[in-house]
Amino acid sequence: MRRAAGIRVSSAIGGVAAITGTALFAVSAFAAGPPAAAETMRFAIVRNGQQIGTYAIEINRKGPEISVAAVTDLTVTVLFVTAYRLQHTENERWVNGRLVALQSTSDDNGTRHSVSATTKGSNLEVTVDGKASLIDPNVMLENFWNPQLLARPAMLNTQDGQVTRVSVSDGGEEDLTINDQTVRTHRYTVNSRYSQDVWFDSQSHLVQAKFQASDGSVIMYIPI
Repeated sequence: MRRAAGIRVSSAIGGVAAITGTALFAVSAFAAGPPAAAETMRFAIVRNGQQIGTYAIEINRKGPEISVAAVTDLTVTVLFVTAYRLQHTENERWVNGRLVALQSTSDDNGTRHSVSATTKGSNLEVTVDGKASLIDPNVMLENFWNPQLLARPAMLNTQDGQVTRVSVSDGGEEDLTINDQTVRTHRYTVNSRYSQDVWFDSQSHLVQAKFQASDGSVIMYIPI
């Protein structure tokens, strides 16, 4: 999701945010196979019950390669005045389950960032606002379209380029009502710079995400 700095709305669920009107990828999607039609999905970003934005993803597969395009767009208004705005776009390319390229740009309430990543030897070179560094190539991105994140010890925030350690707690099975349908899910709590809950169905498709912002407001990603 995408976690915004101003009100600390998620980056998370990926720009962590962000997460699906249609089914998301299971881990097995990284296995080689015939090309498939693009998968598109949209989430409503909801703050205290009121929609403040959207998170959209398009995923294309071709054999062992996966390309992902994601857009987060949210606006918080107070008394009809825009108090906070976040726009974030990113493009990812994966080969055999490993990130090989990333390009993202964001406008975080007027503060702009650019993050890119490419493989360099046995490492991943990440460039944040023009400054490059090498990191572990097995790092996952802070986006929950990919449930492999639950099994990795660190993740890269695509908005600001920071790498944080990750721990995951298993919350067990839970029934959710999504678009008037009951969905059997498994809940996990992902702890990094902040804590958020994510729900996956039996096929490892993301169903919902939720966290509490620093101002006490509850932010949810709900499929539309």
